[in-house]
Amino acid sequence: MNRNEIETLVRKLYETRVDGDIDALSQLFAEDATFQIAGSPEYSMLASLAEGHETVMSLMRTIVDTFSLSDVKILDLLVDGDKAAVRWRATVHVMTTGQTVTTEIAAFVEMADGKVVSLIEFVDTALA
Repeated sequence: MNRNEIETLVRKLYETRVDGDIDALSQLFAEDATFQIAGSPEYSMLASLAEGHETVMSLMRTIVDTFSLSDVKILDLLVDGDKAAVRWRATVHVMTTGQTVTTEIAAFVEMADGKVVSLIEFVDTALA
């Protein structure tokens, strides 16, 4: 994949997340993909690791159903080979508590054959 293709894929990843379009999200991830929300599971229910397409999509479904995103803006998008580092900001509405916060998230995405094979996000796990 070239730089433009990677940038397009990353932007589509966030657009589909904001839209909550699980079917479109599903098509962006490879069968052997991993998705990690970095952190300590002992201290935050958000910290988790999903391995394999079905498990990744189950976690994505939970996230989309729990956290509504608005005002999403990619602040930095750096591409190196098949990897991208993304710093983005969003207003997050937590459906279970009614809480709304604006926060920044750092993500590291690895692609292969036009699909996401690894997504690691660093979020403020104290917000959950």
